[in-house]
Amino acid sequence: MKKFLIMLCLAAATVMSAAAQEKFPMITIPEDVTDPLLRAKYLSDHFWENVDFETASDDLIADGLSELLPILRIVDYDAMTASWAAAVKQAEESKTGVAHLLKVSRSVLNDPTLGSYDEDMYRALLHAALVSKKITKADKEPFQRDLVMLEVNNAGSAAIDFEITGADGAKSRLSDVESPITVLFLYEPGAVDSKLERFRLSQARITNYLMQAGGLKIVAMACTSDAALWEKNRSDIPSEWVSGYDAGDVIRNEGLYDLRVMPRLYLLDEKKVVLLKNTNTDGIEEYLYDVLRAAAKQQQAAAGQTAGGGSDASTDAAAAK
Repeated sequence: MKKFLIMLCLAAATVMSAAAQEKFPMITIPEDVTDPLLRAKYLSDHFWENVDFETASDDLIADGLSELLPILRIVDYDAMTASWAAAVKQAEESKTGVAHLLKVSRSVLNDPTLGSYDEDMYRALLHAALVSKKITKADKEPFQRDLVMLEVNNAGSAAIDFEITGADGAKSRLSDVESPITVLFLYEPGAVDSKLERFRLSQARITNYLMQAGGLKIVAMACTSDAALWEKNRSDIPSEWVSGYDAGDVIRNEGLYDLRVMPRLYLLDEKKVVLLKNTNTDGIEEYLYDVLRAAAKQQQAAAGQTAGGGSDASTDAAAAK
């Protein structure tokens, strides 16, 4: 299946290059490289070799990124990072090439409103580019700030703590919430997108099952210092959720979380370690289903049941209850 997907991506890249040959100077993969995996690796290693980053337009580099990204999302992590290192090396052939590559890649990879948004890709590029001696300190600064933001609140790291101001000015912190699982819902009061995601979360079957069973809590944090605005929209938040607002606007001002688009959803474990970052209700439901399904299988194994026959169906049914 993976080889089939790679062949599709290679074919798509070839077609796009043919249609826009006057724009992006696509490399030629040697004829003796026939294995799809090796062809993808060759393409990712040599992709930018015909590009002069000094004279290339923003559109040309963006076109190249749109062709390369599907390949990089299929090859392994080492190949992906090697590809970005090769891109930086090629960009270093010109005086302003690295800064140019970063500027365009930022608009393509670091805009959460675009389908090309990819934190892992952008982080890998930044790690390769910011050690280059062909980019000035002044040019590095905005990208260094991007990298700092990309390195926090990632899966496997502790979620940054913050103060929650609730009704009547009561103060608490995210770390005060005691629960095996916590859903952190960062939202904009009154905004349509926040209302829609709040509704989806309130109707999520497994999330609400776990909440009723005492295994999950939802923290709805309004990312505003406007107490009146929060109070006006507070009835939108179910009473069983932990609800509050950011009285000092600390989350936004200190860049604790990326709030360029809202809402933002995080799934945290008992110690407030991030399980899922910048996810949505469907992502949370899928994760929790997998956890419950694994737990059900463990219970079956402990009870001496086998995994054969119709056990998968019964396990799925148990997890979905």
